[in-house]
Amino acid sequence: MKYCSNFKIIPLLFLLSLTTTYCQKAKNYVEINGKKYTEEDIQREMPQVYNKYKARQLNELKKVFSQFADKKIIEEAAKKQNIKPEEVLTKGMPKEEPSKEDIQEFYDRYKGQLKDKTFEELQPEIRKYLSLEREESFKETAKNKLREDFKVSFQMEEIKKERINVAENGNPSTGPKDAKITIIEFSDFDCPFCKRSQGVNQKLREKYKDKIRWVFRDYPLPFHPNAMFAHVAANCAIPQNKYWEYFKIIFEHSGSLEKENVIELAGKAGLDMEKFNKCIENDAPIQAEIQKDIADGQSVGVNGTPMFFINGITVEGAQPIEAFESIIEEELKK
Repeated sequence: MKYCSNFKIIPLLFLLSLTTTYCQKAKNYVEINGKKYTEEDIQREMPQVYNKYKARQLNELKKVFSQFADKKIIEEAAKKQNIKPEEVLTKGMPKEEPSKEDIQEFYDRYKGQLKDKTFEELQPEIRKYLSLEREESFKETAKNKLREDFKVSFQMEEIKKERINVAENGNPSTGPKDAKITIIEFSDFDCPFCKRSQGVNQKLREKYKDKIRWVFRDYPLPFHPNAMFAHVAANCAIPQNKYWEYFKIIFEHSGSLEKENVIELAGKAGLDMEKFNKCIENDAPIQAEIQKDIADGQSVGVNGTPMFFINGITVEGAQPIEAFESIIEEELKK
């Protein structure tokens, strides 16, 4: 799962995933008062739900293909280099250890979540974590290089893309109003998957520049207790024209968004603190606007974060950049 969700199971999608193994020609169906309804009925009457199910199914299949391809190319690379397969992705990896400055920076960023443990107590664990993170990053880069060298590509079944009309509702945006692509993001400042997606989001904005208009709509989830205040605070930056600066800093500190930290971050974003404090103390209009975002999101099928609508086409969860690029490129051709 690549998004924060209120739901643990969607019965209809579970029903659709069932397969019959006792007879190859049997079809999946539900029977009601003696009448059988098949996947075709669901596809016709509930296309959005059905297409979401099919997209997830194909996404899982692509992951399996990807794992298979990685296994094959690593084996081939090992033969060519006369090394063991497990050595392929780490070949040439620097032995450099995380510096004390790196460890200190990590500790300072997350100390609000570290249960009052001292820097000295956590230093060995942080060093190990940062080392593993660097190793994984190196291996991922090496794997991507192998995929290029071995010309790996995928051919997957096309799913009809349903467009959903999603209003901007005057929310913060960046990019020209007449851009050919409008991306509306429903997100939660305290959601780890939303934080993860920000790197991809920024790369998309940099790559497509004035071809994209990006709109952010608030969707704080109820089980993230610090999220609502963070969203209120971010909205208080709008009158000072500092929204996107504050937005970036809040996401960088996602996971440590206790109220006092969020207020401190406002100062770092360059906000006038007197005006900011008045805004957060009189937050009823902002709370109402956030609730409107949540209600609008629910009405178009948002049940977790992050969720994106690219010219009305849904992208669910913290997906790799390719998931966005394929839709954007198709839209730009029109």
